[in-house]
Amino acid sequence: MSLPKFDSQGSLFGNITSLAAGLFSETDRYKLFAQKIWPILAGTRGQLESCYVTTNGRAAFEPVALLGTLILQFLERAPDRQAADLVRYHLGWKLALNLELGERGFHATTLVTFRQRLLDNEQGKIAFDAVLEALQAEGLVPKRGKQRLDSTHVLGLVARMSKLECIRETLRLALEELAPVLPEPERPDFWTSFWERYVESKLDYKSTEVVLKQKQRQAGEDSWRLLRWLEPLAATVRDGRQVELLRRVFGEYYTVEQAGRSPLSKNMAPAWCRTLAIPKLNGAPKATARRVMIGWVTRCRLPRTLAPSQRQRANRRAISLLL
Repeated sequence: MSLPKFDSQGSLFGNITSLAAGLFSETDRYKLFAQKIWPILAGTRGQLESCYVTTNGRAAFEPVALLGTLILQFLERAPDRQAADLVRYHLGWKLALNLELGERGFHATTLVTFRQRLLDNEQGKIAFDAVLEALQAEGLVPKRGKQRLDSTHVLGLVARMSKLECIRETLRLALEELAPVLPEPERPDFWTSFWERYVESKLDYKSTEVVLKQKQRQAGEDSWRLLRWLEPLAATVRDGRQVELLRRVFGEYYTVEQAGRSPLSKNMAPAWCRTLAIPKLNGAPKATARRVMIGWVTRCRLPRTLAPSQRQRANRRAISLLL
């Protein structure tokens, strides 16, 4: 993808600051973000260009705005679909991201692609490093302090929220598709509770990580229960478009260890640690990635004779699996 022309100042006539200056006080978090954080992110434009083919392909959405969106997602606990809507409709987000009032935004999957692009090009901590340097320059964080600061925690939390949103939304679509073709007497006993949980209710993504993990496990168990109940029914019911989508998403996000047991999320783990096996690279021993408290620490057990490029591939593969 090529990149659009970057203007760090924005349009005079379409800028939110000039059109709705009275809406935001000097202490408003979105105005502070625009004044303090946005200029720092704008300074990373040159590094972000290395993630794109700047002279070829369809123009991408401005990567600095996507980087700012990633930070706002983490701060406000907004998964991808909600973040895309906030970019389009929320004046505060438009102000923080230096977007014009008429900016239509982007599709939610653009954020998934952008996170993967950062990982593939080893730029996953670009925003973190830029903000940290600014804090150190202001004397707010000592250069050799003992604080534990981890950029992968930001990427990981946003990705997990978005995966939870995906499975819940897919389950909602499947239920809405089944409702017209299943008369009330033929519906399963769990229909009412599922309908209230996924169609009539919205999840608060500002809940604790423990609650979100419980919701992810619950969504997997509910999906598995619904799919098993549909198996003996007619093909016109069990093979609907949204049911097929649910079946595919469930297969991507969950695994059932043994027949008759509840599914386990591929991202589930004890609070203190999780280890994943990374596929072998050219006959090298398997690598492992372990979560320790906050963030991910990758430990790739590879021979010292392995080429540096192969080591980098192992580390990127570990992080992408964890996210």
